Amino acid sequence: MKDHSESTDKVSLELDTMVQDMLNHMLDALAEGEWDGVILCYEDAQANRYDATFTEDGLEACLSAAERMVVHDAGSTPSQGIGKIVRYAIAYVGMVQDGDTYQDAILVSFYERGQKSGYSAYLPIANIGEGDRFVWGDPLPAGAEDPLI
Repeated sequence: MKDHSESTDKVSLELDTMVQDMLNHMLDALAEGEWDGVILCYEDAQANRYDATFTEDGLEACLSAAERMVVHDAGSTPSQGIGKIVRYAIAYVGMVQDGDTYQDAILVSFYERGQKSGYSAYLPIANIGEGDRFVWGDPLPAGAEDPLI
């Protein structure tokens, strides 16, 4: 059972910065058409960060592997110099429904200890791999999620 005492729904500056860094990396790669997979990023209380990209299997398998890694490494990852995980984010390219059509989007899930729940958002994207023609929209909320840690 996870401890959610003193829960909040605020996103800390540290979590916001980590997610922005991850998304900027993805956006740069998508503009060049060089992205395929799931990215995981997590940090400890001292902002020591670990990043992993999962690309060897299909999307569902990569997403499951990223989620399992968060659960497995939640206590600490001494080999990577990471203490107890306090925040994480997982992102991948998928689609969201927009009325009767579907739109390419980056989907991201994130959580920080102390939040009431995990959250998800998406960024609409278009023209993947078209350099300067690649565009993205503002992040939009996609709902609450059960946290992995």
